[in-house]
Amino acid sequence: MPVNPMPSWFGFLRIEAELAMTFIDVARSHRRREHSARSVGNARKALAEIQRGLMRPDFSGLSENEIAFLEDRCTEIKSALRALVPEEQF
Repeated sequence: MPVNPMPSWFGFLRIEAELAMTFIDVARSHRRREHSARSVGNARKALAEIQRGLMRPDFSGLSENEIAFLEDRCTEIKSALRALVPEEQF
């Protein structure tokens, strides 16, 4: 068995959710608009990756509990992004 086994698909998507929230936190702390925009863009990319993973949960082997967890995290990420970015830019 490898020392560092590959995380499950759920593990990967959970990490993406944590990254998205980290990018949002970083965007809040930036003073320069272009740096904040870059962090928001990275959070959106992470959110999109999670949403792609949720499109075919049977293919990726996600359980109902994992799907519910990821859907809740997507809602939290979207809410945090809306608080940072005006609706027409989201």
